[in-house]
Amino acid sequence: MRESAGELTAHPSPAAMQPALPALVSPMLAPQNALRILCERTGGSISRATFYRWVSSGKVSSIRLGSRIFIPWLALEQLIRRCLEGE
Repeated sequence: MRESAGELTAHPSPAAMQPALPALVSPMLAPQNALRILCERTGGSISRATFYRWVSSGKVSSIRLGSRIFIPWLALEQLIRRCLEGE
């Protein structure tokens, strides 16, 4: 494409150049935020110790990056659904 002296060429923005994220990628939450959201959505009160026990036992899916633990948003939504169904 040729451009004349006074004509500007439109370049794609950096965001448009990035590949789309796959549908399976989920935002990650710190455990304390996941616990807060879980308690708010279910109307229950779950202790911090119980929540971390669920994380360590695998009842709540988590991802460890170094020394930090993250809870995927989709895993939290599944847990909320299970709690509301009485499981």
